Amino acid sequence: MHLPYSVESFGISDLGLVRGNNEDVFHEIPLHRFFVLADGMGGHNAGEIAAKEVVHHLSTSVCQFFSSQEEFPFTAEEIPFQLHQAIVKANLWVHALSEQKKELSGMGTTLCCLLLHKESLIYAHVGDSRIYRFRESLEQLTEDHSLLNTTPTASKNIITRAVGTNPSVEPDISLSKIEPNDIYFLCSDGLTDFVSDEELCDILTKNQSCIKTASQRMIESAKNKGGSDNITVLMIKIVHDKEQDLPR
Repeated sequence: MHLPYSVESFGISDLGLVRGNNEDVFHEIPLHRFFVLADGMGGHNAGEIAAKEVVHHLSTSVCQFFSSQEEFPFTAEEIPFQLHQAIVKANLWVHALSEQKKELSGMGTTLCCLLLHKESLIYAHVGDSRIYRFRESLEQLTEDHSLLNTTPTASKNIITRAVGTNPSVEPDISLSKIEPNDIYFLCSDGLTDFVSDEELCDILTKNQSCIKTASQRMIESAKNKGGSDNITVLMIKIVHDKEQDLPR
């Protein structure tokens, strides 16, 4: 089946100005149009391990449920269930690792991911790593699982959901239609803690023809404003095939 669009993607991760190691992890599987980002937390290198493990485990699951001979073994409406199960399994895996090794005790990670399937976008998240859509204007698709999101007067932002910190987890999963020239990006809070949505929108408006430049500008902006955390952006653009139109 020929799809009426192709996909461009670009990912970039930066240590930031303070951290000695990068606990952000991103990965993409172009064949299945799957993109994932995690921002780890925990002492020593535990956060980095949590992020790497959940990204690897989830990516493996995605490859497995697309291993059928069929090009699209699931409908767009069936994928949210499959993705939910994959995240639940990844959570169990990371939690088990944290229980087995003392140095990994309490480790966890945020998670956000998206999958393009025919004309649909399926996306999921746990924690405060975000997914945005740029379609003339900028829209935050995910809602932070964080204390500041529910209690604006909180003195410190604490995430209220994470992967690996408990035996069970409940990701938020949604489905929406894609349109020609949509730009989506996944990012860690090292970006959004320093760069406002208005500034992100301005960067995309000026650089929407080149997502690599747009991503680099976002990283530069966060570092110019202090950038004390790891900063990661994974950007995806829907490139319209003029020979066919996306169904409306």
